[in-house]
Amino acid sequence: MVEAHAAEAIRQALYTYARGVDRRDPDLIAAAFWPDAVITLGSIYSGAPAGFVEVAMGFMGMFAATRHDIGNVLLVPVGDGRIAYEAYVRTWHWQEADGRELVVLGRYLGHAEQRDGVWRSVAHTEAMDWGETRAVDAGWFEANGELPKGRRDRDDESYRWLAAR
Repeated sequence: MVEAHAAEAIRQALYTYARGVDRRDPDLIAAAFWPDAVITLGSIYSGAPAGFVEVAMGFMGMFAATRHDIGNVLLVPVGDGRIAYEAYVRTWHWQEADGRELVVLGRYLGHAEQRDGVWRSVAHTEAMDWGETRAVDAGWFEANGELPKGRRDRDDESYRWLAAR
């Protein structure tokens, strides 16, 4: 059994990673991993977080909007103070240029480790379980231009709302 504080800290690291990807914020993406972590994504990437951040920023730059929702986080102690995680993820990637959306269902898998009271990932991979592309009608979104819109940078409203006050 994983203690509640550790479990919540690991979930927060996973949420921070997802937020970093969606906001295209390299600092948030990197904050989910220890600098010496190993990230492996099949033939796409294998290495340290710094290189992975560059790859992720480039890939996410192809989309007008993305959303990564995390759920079903399973945590298991695996020894040496590490905790293994499996987090289900559902992602949407909107390709404005061709009016299509890539939807992927997958899982984030890895090991987290606590250092100086902070939990971050030391090993990470992703397993894609299913995906599809489909046409998107963005008419509603465009017709409601008076509604606040999310941004993919630090000008997104979330930065103002989540800042220390």
